[in-house]
Amino acid sequence: MKLILLLSHFWKSLIIIACILYLSFAPPSTFKGVPTFEFEDKLVHLFMYGGLTFFLIFDYRRYTKLNPKSGLAFILTCLIIPIFLGGAVEMLQPLYFAPRTAEWVDWFSDIAGVMVGWSASLLIINIFKKVSVK
Repeated sequence: MKLILLLSHFWKSLIIIACILYLSFAPPSTFKGVPTFEFEDKLVHLFMYGGLTFFLIFDYRRYTKLNPKSGLAFILTCLIIPIFLGGAVEMLQPLYFAPRTAEWVDWFSDIAGVMVGWSASLLIINIFKKVSVK
């Protein structure tokens, strides 16, 4: 029952995680026809992890309305898990998904994306709080 409750609240975040894993582990030849520019992969990392964090925060807020949690649980769920996921993906790429390689800059882009997603969610939350007060 608890698993179903978790899935019903975090389904958007889980879909984004599945997309991140596919894009991170698919062979590079899958994306041959996609136009590129310098450092576009870093921007993709930023948007992927920013989007994940943004939706994870809103999913978490919806979930905790029913199951109040501590601030530490928020930090672990919404910030540490995406950062850990980015690091794990970078470590697994060269081991199991050659010719993919691990890059520190990709992981730093993931972390920057987490911070951007967190900032964007705080901005949206504050805007809605101001609108609802009026």
